[in-house]
Amino acid sequence: MADAAAQRALDGQGDEGAATLRERIVERVGKRQRTAGKGRLEGVPRELQQERAVGLGKRLVHRGDLPPARWYLESVIVKLPFATDTLAVDLRGLKVRPLEPAAPAGAADLPRLIRQALDRPLDGGPLAELAHGRTDATVVVPDATRKIELAAVLPVVLEQLARAGVPDRRVSVLVACGTHPPLSDGSLASLVGPVPSGIRIMQHDARDEAALVRVGSLTDGSAVRLHRLAAEASLLVTVGGVRHHYFAGFGGGPKMVFPGVAGYREIQANHARVLRRHGGELEREPGCQPGVLDGNPVAEEIARAADCRPPDCALCLVPGRDGRPAFAAAGPWRTAFAAAVERARHWYEIAAGRFPLAVASAGGAPADATLIQAHKGLDAACRFLDEGGEVLFAADLSSGAGSPDMQPFLDDPRPSAIMQRLAERWVQYGHTTLRLVSLTARYRVHLVSRLDDALARRLGFHPVSDPASIVHGWRRTRAGDMVAVIANQPVFPRLRPPA
Repeated sequence: MADAAAQRALDGQGDEGAATLRERIVERVGKRQRTAGKGRLEGVPRELQQERAVGLGKRLVHRGDLPPARWYLESVIVKLPFATDTLAVDLRGLKVRPLEPAAPAGAADLPRLIRQALDRPLDGGPLAELAHGRTDATVVVPDATRKIELAAVLPVVLEQLARAGVPDRRVSVLVACGTHPPLSDGSLASLVGPVPSGIRIMQHDARDEAALVRVGSLTDGSAVRLHRLAAEASLLVTVGGVRHHYFAGFGGGPKMVFPGVAGYREIQANHARVLRRHGGELEREPGCQPGVLDGNPVAEEIARAADCRPPDCALCLVPGRDGRPAFAAAGPWRTAFAAAVERARHWYEIAAGRFPLAVASAGGAPADATLIQAHKGLDAACRFLDEGGEVLFAADLSSGAGSPDMQPFLDDPRPSAIMQRLAERWVQYGHTTLRLVSLTARYRVHLVSRLDDALARRLGFHPVSDPASIVHGWRRTRAGDMVAVIANQPVFPRLRPPA
């Protein structure tokens, strides 16, 4: 009876009790572990442990030896983050391999995690000690495209400054927009959360020449200009999340200074280093890859630029598997950033080989709102695909491109046309478009989104309204192929053995 009841639940044809059982199984997706010495599957309902003994045998013991995914004990109904909701995809009848980070969930007590990092930095003094006697302070924070739970993190930083005696009226919070558009008043208030009334909140505008101050030069002699509030601050504090970046190696750390609060000219010149001339043609610089810092011309220049006005204290956060900060390191930017990078490598780089099929999400809001942000999730997923493979990719994209600078490239996204435009005048979102269409040319990308279908097709996507239609086709023609599933945070191929 247990065998029959479980199978009815698995087939979605049972009574209310079977449906409830199915929901309980799905809720525990990915939590299956073999308990040492007892042969029990942790996180699996008792009813199904009995079913395992009756019908499944040893096929569920070893995570790396995945059976055909008609069993709900495998991650066969995945919930892909989509905007602020989830999109369910039923993968029964297919072989499934979840690609999951080793990261834990975000810190249960985030203020405590932040306070400990600031009180016990990896090098130098605590933030409150550094702030003592300073006449003013600027805290540089990421914009809404970077999810770090800023509304919970920022009050702890401001509390430390107040404890050191820096008056609220002399404290500025500067949002590092880089070349991103500014936030609306409502979005800005939601981002930073409640702050003392005397504290000034500003958004960086890379094109506002009057707000920029030269702080140094790069090796080629070009100027490095930063927002005045950062350049002239008596105390400069940066707060940022450290994640893999698709061409700068890692985000956060020095990027909070440059390009975060830098001038538009410098940002464009830096990002242009992602391409190089070879035989008269533009091609991607091989060192500009996620996880690569040494030998990456973009990352190396970012580091040199940040050293022109290094933060007095850099708070570097690494997200957990749920996107909330799970690790924090503070101190001089190079020290704190290095620690965060190693943690990000350990958690988010995996050895998994390549797959013919994949199901992936851009990560939900805010990472999937625009093409500029969402294509990073697609880039990460495609790194696990066989050449010519297929991916079912979920991204909201209700905000469209994400920058008016991208529109001319979207109007004519042929690679030859983009390369010609970039050769005439570099625009970083032209490269974003180029990277995007290169992915849709190499792989078949089935896109579930709110993007205009005509634009999606022009970019090489295959828009679909119902992911079940794609999965049904895979069941009929590719049931023997393994499907990689990247359901939440992006993961990346391991570049080197873990330390």
